Amino acid sequence: MRDRLPVGGKPLLLGLAGLGLALVLAIGPVLDAVAAADAIGVARDRLARAQAAAPVPVPLSAADDGALVAAFRARLEALAAEHIAVVDGAGLRADPDRPTLPRLSASLRGTAEGLHGLMLALETQGPLLVPEEAELTVERPADPDIGRATVLRLNLTVRGVLLPGPGPRSAAP
Repeated sequence: MRDRLPVGGKPLLLGLAGLGLALVLAIGPVLDAVAAADAIGVARDRLARAQAAAPVPVPLSAADDGALVAAFRARLEALAAEHIAVVDGAGLRADPDRPTLPRLSASLRGTAEGLHGLMLALETQGPLLVPEEAELTVERPADPDIGRATVLRLNLTVRGVLLPGPGPRSAAP
């Protein structure tokens, strides 16, 4: 004698089989999402450790106007020597709205490649200087007959940082 399922048992059995198949198909993406979340967590931890270990470049700063201009000029001279450019002048313009962040201006000459390298170094190497304004003009056009490159003039404005001086000292009794 054959065992027979009751009449209502076949649809129930098919329903359970379909539910089992759906569960098997759903578990794969869920497990993938859990693994991806774990990988993201590990990557975030690694990034946080790398950021904590990396030195944070500081902006160009000094205690007073004269020292700030001297530091700015020295930074430009060092970069100009590396990138075959010439610093023609550097100065400071006070900003009444932001007295601790004066504008530093400079005039430089060089080739397009040299001035590009200098600007990149200003923005990526410490002490950082972020250009606020930059005007590039042709100082002397190229002369292919004698192999002379175009000389460009860069008028640049950046912000410096004036460090606060020591606070007022209390008088000893």
